Amino acid sequence: MFRRLPLTLGAAALAAATLIPLPPAQAAAPGKRHVVVFGLDGVRWDVLQQVDAPAIKSLIAQGYASQTWLYSSPLAQTSSGPGWATGLTGVWPDKHKVKDNSFSGNDLKSHPDFLTRVEQSSAAFSTYAALDWKPIGDRIITGGIDRKFVLDGDADGYTVDDPKVAADASAHLKNNGPHASFVYFGNPDIAGHDSGGASAAYREAIETADRQIGQVIAAAKSRPTYAEEEWAFVVTTDHGHTDGGGHGGSSWQERQSFVVAAGPGIPHSAPAVKARNVDVAATVLDYLGVARPAAYDGVPVTRTPSDPFDALSGSLKARVDETGIPASTLGWTHAAPSGWRIDTTGLGTGGVTEWRGWSFTNDEFWTSTDRGQDRENNVRARGVFAVADADEWADKSFSGTFNSTLVSAPYDVAGKSGVRLGFSSHYLQEGNQKAEVFVSFDGGADTRVLAYNAHVKAKVENLAVTVPSGARQMTVKWRLSNAGNNWYWAVDAPSVS
Repeated sequence: MFRRLPLTLGAAALAAATLIPLPPAQAAAPGKRHVVVFGLDGVRWDVLQQVDAPAIKSLIAQGYASQTWLYSSPLAQTSSGPGWATGLTGVWPDKHKVKDNSFSGNDLKSHPDFLTRVEQSSAAFSTYAALDWKPIGDRIITGGIDRKFVLDGDADGYTVDDPKVAADASAHLKNNGPHASFVYFGNPDIAGHDSGGASAAYREAIETADRQIGQVIAAAKSRPTYAEEEWAFVVTTDHGHTDGGGHGGSSWQERQSFVVAAGPGIPHSAPAVKARNVDVAATVLDYLGVARPAAYDGVPVTRTPSDPFDALSGSLKARVDETGIPASTLGWTHAAPSGWRIDTTGLGTGGVTEWRGWSFTNDEFWTSTDRGQDRENNVRARGVFAVADADEWADKSFSGTFNSTLVSAPYDVAGKSGVRLGFSSHYLQEGNQKAEVFVSFDGGADTRVLAYNAHVKAKVENLAVTVPSGARQMTVKWRLSNAGNNWYWAVDAPSVS
């Protein structure tokens, strides 16, 4: 969090705020399932691994744990407003529109937090929040939940208010057993600001927060009916910290986050495809049997998404020409998935090896090439994705232009009059560069179905394609051409349905 920004929404305005009606949810009734999301402000995943944190590490040992990566400006700062809005609403900042801690221009009314959604799905659900960064209670969790315990850690001090949050949460969970809860501790972020993300004080603050989590979990487990109930516990954070202290930028320290979850039905694994922060809200709704809105970007941790590119995760290689990336970071290959191929006809000579034509990469590797150039905002891609990065290719001596086509394996379209072509797309336009999508049927001529002439960021494409009578197979081609030192195109999760 940034502690110095004033709160601009008063109690009167909050009381007058209205929520856009939610779409009808699936029939869900309260049962024996309960889920608690713990929010730890400003905790780096790499530092969490190093500290004495038995409560969180016990959850990791029992369940699911994934490092995650955040966005950066201009999509949003790596600060608390966007971070908690993303985790609590299940959508990315381009939807909830919280870009910084001012909350200016937000659309949280259209994308309520998960507690509000649970409450609105059925009044029989009980909901609870305890926190001491006031903007969460004043700006994000604004629905009529059953109990909201909100303190002002900026005014009182988080070392004073965090224990009060732990005490209230312990008592309420033990005595009332809410179905959905959010419990937040802010002091780790303050320690990061004051002493830095590499400091002993920061590690000690994380350890203290872990003890408070352990206190709350122990209280829930002391319920007389706990043995007949199913409790899930989730832990996440909103951003990381630089070694010297602070956040908001695009460094790997600031973009760090994580999702830890344990409980009945939650897999005991490190996921093959890393989670995203939007998955927290999706996991809560799924666990309680509440329908997820169509607008949700999140996927429950119980349902691992995958696509043809993710099959390459075990064959990604270390750097060659990208010497600024640690040698231990594996993250690129030109070897296409089975049935796919990369056409480099017309590609100039030379250039950076990793990006000679379409490549397959992941967030950690690709964003390390050059930070702050919107690569971090390819938020709707997961795991391994395809990239044509002419900008990085041109960072080493080259001749000619960048021309490369990603060619899909054939899709079966026999007997169909039309199909839907879907994929996520993150594209930056410059100069005379061309980005085009073509389809062909049974080896015939290419037909262009999409062309970009402006930036298209983190978009999910869903294209209607007419299938000629008698066609049996369709091939898709993503072509970036006439490019040089001018940006990139990233594609993920291709599907034909």
